[in-house]
Amino acid sequence: MIDIDEVLELLRSPESKNLICRNLEFRPQSLAMFIAALSNMPDEYGYIVIGAIKDTDKYSINGVSAGFKIDEPIKRALSLLSEQPIIDYGRITINGKNIIAIKVRKNTSDIYFKSTQKVETQPNLFIRDLYLACIKLQARKLYVNATEDERNDYIADLLETNGYRLKDQTRRGSSAAGKSSGEVDIYIEKDSMPFTIIEALNLDSLNTNYLNAHLDKIYSYDTAGNLFNVCLSYVKVKDFGSFWDKYCTHAKNHAYPVMLISSDTNADKDYSYSDIRFMTTTHNRSGKTTWLYHICVRIQET
Repeated sequence: MIDIDEVLELLRSPESKNLICRNLEFRPQSLAMFIAALSNMPDEYGYIVIGAIKDTDKYSINGVSAGFKIDEPIKRALSLLSEQPIIDYGRITINGKNIIAIKVRKNTSDIYFKSTQKVETQPNLFIRDLYLACIKLQARKLYVNATEDERNDYIADLLETNGYRLKDQTRRGSSAAGKSSGEVDIYIEKDSMPFTIIEALNLDSLNTNYLNAHLDKIYSYDTAGNLFNVCLSYVKVKDFGSFWDKYCTHAKNHAYPVMLISSDTNADKDYSYSDIRFMTTTHNRSGKTTWLYHICVRIQET
């Protein structure tokens, strides 16, 4: 059952992260995206409200046609998901206007689009080339105690030999402080158009504040909204397996600047190496699906 008091409380709250409001949105893919996002959130439940607009603690009700039937769009949306979440939906009246509310309960495992299990060819090829560059970096003793910039230069050189057009330390977007343009670690173009951004960092532990700053910087640098970007961590720890488990947990729960839809910690299932790992998080950016690749490369102790 849809609880109108729950919906009103979320509409009135300035910090209701488990609420998605759309004036008119009945496309199955969009509904599937919103349902997946709410089912993967830490809250016990969330609501999708169609026919309302919300801005912090202010909201307005525009309503939807009393004759519109939501059953078929929801049925098609659910068919796009990897498993079926627990949802309730129905029509309620607020301020004399009809709205549609969909209640989504937290799921015990991550839900994702079945149609997005395979990313487009170009990102796959690029990640493979980047993965191979990371393998070569690991094997070079020169980079065991290197700076982040030195490691980035080596990775950039290898990518350039594979035909990618790179611009390293390019000033773009806004800085973490929001005052001026920041420096992108590795900015890659394809056919003179933005292709992807690699934000890199050295880690000797799971420094969450430092990691969060780099994760957020990616979205301030990516002004166009790339199909995918990369967070590349050079990791120097004794227990890489434990580090990776903690990294995955943190990446799945981070409050990204754009909506998190789902995460895939098995994205590297076709790569057999134990000391280079990667996962993906899937995001809704301005209504389109984008990916962030999280790659962690173990740097051996001397």
